[in-house]
Amino acid sequence: MDNYQKHLIEVFSNFRPSPKYPTYPPYHEGLYLEDYFFNWFTKNDIQTDRYYIPVSWTTCYVDNCFGGLQELINTLDPNLKYFTVAQHDDAIRERLPIDTISFNAGGNGGGIPIPLVCSPIKDEIKPDLEKDIFCSFVGSITHPIRNMMYQTLINNPKYVISARNWTSSVSENDFNNFINITSRSVFCLSPRGYGRSSFRLYEAIQLGSIPVFIYDHRWFPFEDEIDWNQFCVLIDVNNIQNIDTILSSYTPDRIKQIQDNLYNYWVDNFTMESICQKIIKRI
Repeated sequence: MDNYQKHLIEVFSNFRPSPKYPTYPPYHEGLYLEDYFFNWFTKNDIQTDRYYIPVSWTTCYVDNCFGGLQELINTLDPNLKYFTVAQHDDAIRERLPIDTISFNAGGNGGGIPIPLVCSPIKDEIKPDLEKDIFCSFVGSITHPIRNMMYQTLINNPKYVISARNWTSSVSENDFNNFINITSRSVFCLSPRGYGRSSFRLYEAIQLGSIPVFIYDHRWFPFEDEIDWNQFCVLIDVNNIQNIDTILSSYTPDRIKQIQDNLYNYWVDNFTMESICQKIIKRI
């Protein structure tokens, strides 16, 4: 690690505070992705042609501790190339140097898509249940796409829909309900939320349910490397009315094939370790 990167780590240290906001999702333990990447980057002494802007964007925004951040960014050498990693839906709000790559999970601020993940769901939380539900959604209505999905499928008996208003805290009963129903579901409706992605998409994979990603902007991390159709059903917002027709067209053999793919795609592409490695490959 050269001296300028060490300098950046030092001068941005006040913008990597410990989170004070409620843990979300409720099963998460340890570091969130931005801080995990920082530790991984420094521990492995990663060498790149770009300099890493080491800011915990989500914590700064959610805990309202970003005063002075833009002024500090303005001191960066404009002749150098940079990159940074963000998870917050609206990141990055600040003006970055012109030649900066932003790897973003939330997506509202653009950038290069990365998965919206936290720590993995522990094996002891994941029940081994029969897939007796065709398709489900347990979550909150945080975007018009979710409301369209809800209105389209709420009266279809093949679909278990349990919707509520979003809150930053999730009760133990609501969490257990999500785990139970999703684990029993062949398909899990995973529409974008306030941001362009959703934790649910990656949670469904871990729970053995095929995610149905409903989107209005293409936000498929690592699509240059992986085929999303091998572990996910992709539905454009203009096809919401056809969800049942699309899902009902999947044969048992095709469903089994996708289910068999889920674990390997998760390990190879969507754990924090694999995400860090893929980010570095794209710098």
